[in-house]
Amino acid sequence: MQNYKNLKVDLSNCDTEPIHIIGRIQPHGFLLILDHATLQVEQVSSNISEFLDVTQEELIGKKLELFCSGEGYLLLEKQLRNAVKLNPQLLLVQGKLFFGFIHETNGKLVLECEPSSPSADQQRLENTFLFSNFQSELDTTDELEGQAQLLVNHVQQVLNYDRVMLYVFDEEWNGEVIAERKKTGVHSYLHHHFPATDIPAPARDLLQKKHVRQIPDVEAEAVDIVPYINATTAAPTNIILSELRNPSEIHLEYLKNMGVSATLSFSIMVRGKLWGLITCHNLSPVFIDYWKRQLCYLIAKAFSNAVMAGHEKRDIGTLEHYKQIEEQLIQQMSSSDEVVQGLFYGKHTLLDITEGAAAAVFIHNKLTRSEFAPEECQVMEIIDWLVANSNNRVFSTRQLSKVMPGAVAFQDKASGLLALEISRYNKEYILYFKPEIRETRIWAGNPEKPERGADKILHPRKSFQNWEEVIKGKSLPWTMNELEITEILLKDITTILLRNQAQQLNQLNLELKVNAEDLRTKNSRLEDFTNIITHNLRSPLRNIRGLHKLYMAEPTQDVAAEVMARISGMADNLSATIDDLNLILKATIEKPLPQGDVPIESIIETEKQNLQDEILQSNAKFVTDLSLKTLSIPKVYLESILHNLISNALKYKSNKRQPLITIKAWQDEQNSFLSVSDNGLGMDLEKVGARLFMLYKTFHHNKNSKGLGLYLTKMQIEGLGGHISVESEPDKGTTFLITLPNVQ
Repeated sequence: MQNYKNLKVDLSNCDTEPIHIIGRIQPHGFLLILDHATLQVEQVSSNISEFLDVTQEELIGKKLELFCSGEGYLLLEKQLRNAVKLNPQLLLVQGKLFFGFIHETNGKLVLECEPSSPSADQQRLENTFLFSNFQSELDTTDELEGQAQLLVNHVQQVLNYDRVMLYVFDEEWNGEVIAERKKTGVHSYLHHHFPATDIPAPARDLLQKKHVRQIPDVEAEAVDIVPYINATTAAPTNIILSELRNPSEIHLEYLKNMGVSATLSFSIMVRGKLWGLITCHNLSPVFIDYWKRQLCYLIAKAFSNAVMAGHEKRDIGTLEHYKQIEEQLIQQMSSSDEVVQGLFYGKHTLLDITEGAAAAVFIHNKLTRSEFAPEECQVMEIIDWLVANSNNRVFSTRQLSKVMPGAVAFQDKASGLLALEISRYNKEYILYFKPEIRETRIWAGNPEKPERGADKILHPRKSFQNWEEVIKGKSLPWTMNELEITEILLKDITTILLRNQAQQLNQLNLELKVNAEDLRTKNSRLEDFTNIITHNLRSPLRNIRGLHKLYMAEPTQDVAAEVMARISGMADNLSATIDDLNLILKATIEKPLPQGDVPIESIIETEKQNLQDEILQSNAKFVTDLSLKTLSIPKVYLESILHNLISNALKYKSNKRQPLITIKAWQDEQNSFLSVSDNGLGMDLEKVGARLFMLYKTFHHNKNSKGLGLYLTKMQIEGLGGHISVESEPDKGTTFLITLPNVQ
């Protein structure tokens, strides 16, 4: 059978080949698949009888006691149960010594055995010496080139393979041989490149999980696992971590085309990622025992650590330099009015923290570009593409035209792109650009010409002769340092922008509070005006009614003339008041109330006219003492205040005596004073207390009392920064004193 039932693999589908369910193994060992709980055999390799005195038919459905009973079985069971802690293990079965490789998969135990011969102490000493010597030399070699050559030299010495190469992956999983040790007459692949398709994704995934992989003979006939479908799971068993699993048929064909008969590979893992491979080729079949494989694996791990240490040593120095510049950039931005100014026009620019040749920033709907950047329309085209296609806050590529076809037009300036997303919604980005480089790359054969055979199936290439290609549309790659420092920059810029936005929001909140307070003040004033209109106009209207009654009682021509003259004067006063209120209303909506020097005596006379009917009926007498002639106050407020206080003095007059109303005005260095006194009913202030100026509170029985005048007066005076006080005694009268700060 082939590796799979009902599946033919060629170059068209090898990148999705399910190598974990290959149903065959290599013939240099045998395989058993056991129930984890009972150790009952469920599948077995068909070559079991070549290693043990038992057939596959006898084993399936039985426990291992069939060929290993008594104390031998108890020891084997203990070793299988302990496999997680110790793997591989030396197993003694039917008097034969095997290396037992054991792993668990989906509730099954996969047991693989390859014959083991006792290792001489001398060989172990030599292996220890070789590793110690390699480690010592590695510790004294700083450059990667020297370390790589040291690696292949030692591995070739241990294995005696015809060719040992160090094969390193690039960011697109193409490979390059950067070091090689070979025997005389063997073809060299040093500095040759191999396409990513040579080691497709499933194979790379396997190399990350299983770091040692041996094929002793590419021509060896594979051994079936029977049955292929596990009866308890109704599916092939996952043997991805198998030591003996048969290779992909495509890979075997590839090796044959290279003229290779045996291979051994060791994964180089750096920071948890597949960095490269030690690839060993032999032109004739050869089996390498576990001890030598393990020695080379330890050498590979030591080299991996050296690579990582070298990277970290170089990275830390460069990264620290970048960090210092980035901190200064942030300081520049913090002290600048705009973020862009701090990024482009200070001692340092954002280009100083990468090897990029140009940069652009689009923020607050404004694009800023450095020299050598693509044109404005091209930069915006890139941003539009990022918004539509990239979900990562940091996006990088060294071949932009591969993912964005339109970028071919400006690949001379922007083959490489590193994009930092500030706000995808607002299309705000920081962009770094690297120009196209022209690179001549030597491939081991044409990587783009797979061959279709007579069976009409795509096969691996047969030629591995030198094939030169001029690489276009690519830039130098973005380093880990560049990616890391720009991520830091993005976070810091985002922090600054958020801080600025927070400050702007705080300022807006303050302005909103001021505006809200202003609106409350204006609303209060509008309410005052409503009350002023209602209150101030009620008395003139009441006087007009009184004059009308006077005329109706004595409808003579003389009385009519007198009434009409008085009404005319009141109407003029009402009209003037309404005009003033309209002007004040318009001003209130837009700005504070206008203040000016208002003549006090003129306002008193106006209010006496408005209250003339009540004055005539009460025969009230007025006395004025105005050493202060004017007040700096809104005219409408002074009218309202005097109107309320005079009308109250008339309203709460005493029937025992002629009403006397005294109005005084004076000032000192700090304040201006206005008082209105009467000899009316007076009040018991101990009883009235703080309620005197409360809304709708009255303290004498009077049909015209509304409890509004004093409330309005107090609110208006306090609105001007002043205050009002009162002195009063029952049946003696009341004095209201208004204190207003002088206008500086």
